[in-house]
Amino acid sequence: MSAVTKNQKNNLELPKVDWLDKEANPEKFFDDLSYALSEFGFMVLTNAPGFSDEFQQGAFKEVRGFFESSRELKKTAYIAKTPYFRGYSLPNSAVSNFGQVIEAFQYAFEQEPLCKYDDKTQPIHRRLFRGPNTWPDAKSFPGFKPLIDDLNERYHRLTHLLGEAIVESLGQDVSAFHEYFDFKDPDLAASLNHNYSLSAYAEEDKQKIIDEYKKFKSNKVGAHIDGPPFIALLINDKPGLQVVAAEGNWIDAPVTCRTAPGDYHVPVIPGSVIVNTGGTLMHLSEGKYSATLHRVNTTLIPEGETRISMPYFLIPKMEGDLIPFGKSNVDDVGAAGYEQGRDRGANASVNRMGTFPQVTKRWWAAEYAELRQQHRDEVEAETNAAFKLAKERGERFKS
Repeated sequence: MSAVTKNQKNNLELPKVDWLDKEANPEKFFDDLSYALSEFGFMVLTNAPGFSDEFQQGAFKEVRGFFESSRELKKTAYIAKTPYFRGYSLPNSAVSNFGQVIEAFQYAFEQEPLCKYDDKTQPIHRRLFRGPNTWPDAKSFPGFKPLIDDLNERYHRLTHLLGEAIVESLGQDVSAFHEYFDFKDPDLAASLNHNYSLSAYAEEDKQKIIDEYKKFKSNKVGAHIDGPPFIALLINDKPGLQVVAAEGNWIDAPVTCRTAPGDYHVPVIPGSVIVNTGGTLMHLSEGKYSATLHRVNTTLIPEGETRISMPYFLIPKMEGDLIPFGKSNVDDVGAAGYEQGRDRGANASVNRMGTFPQVTKRWWAAEYAELRQQHRDEVEAETNAAFKLAKERGERFKS
């Protein structure tokens, strides 16, 4: 373990992995990568290729311009126009969603649908994951689509470069990565998120929210893992993201791009990307790389301001079992709570349905009613596995 990572562990900071070390000092790079993902399940990738501070500054300016425009203009890209979960979703209510008010824009590569959305002879994921993006009015936002297309390409390249490196760090040939991920025909989910601070709430509710965030296992603002992805990448412009270092301990994640003056009370690391392990990688590595519980803490967003984040999720091919790297079969229940024979496409699809009810109500109500209980059971199993690993990690941290 390097001196840097020891210090990060003692001070409860997310470990840093320098991409430049991959060529300049490969041994250090792979040691740091393995340590970060095994002990934290999160890391800060510094000198991330394609994500310079100059690029991030321009990206946040464009995205903030979209979110700060009128609702009428944003709704030209309304997410429920199509069944494919692409486009703009309205802010949820501070009353109906305790602890978070968020609006978002969903996108991916422009892809022809694999079948008709209502073709019930096809698996659910083939009906909803591929389709066109829903864009806002080009005259009102001339730079928005070019920016998102560029962002998508940058993320796509980096997820595959990093994915290959992660597989190498596990002692496997990079071909093991390509068994589940096709660069030319990807499955992914990507979002632009706009979180509001406590200013969005009535005065009488603010203390209740503050108290709820103090609870480690709150079921209202509680931690979750990213179940379907292999890895998730993120850039952000304000504090708010928190990561479980070990049972009962939260780490405040850094900011990758400063876009406003003032005290952020967390480190700002320009040109970086935050990376976390998903449930798929936790399973494929048999728990060596853990999917870590995390959340956005509304109380950390400077009051009167808003936070923008741009997460990107690399999702494996959705058909067939996930066989752990180096194995010929999958155990009945793996380290990620993953059960043999599980319908991963349905799991990822229902995850989308639960996140964006406006689309589900219009296009997928019957399917969601049928599948949601199974999805809840699977999420519970994944979350319990993540809590178990967090507890084990806490014991190691004491030593």
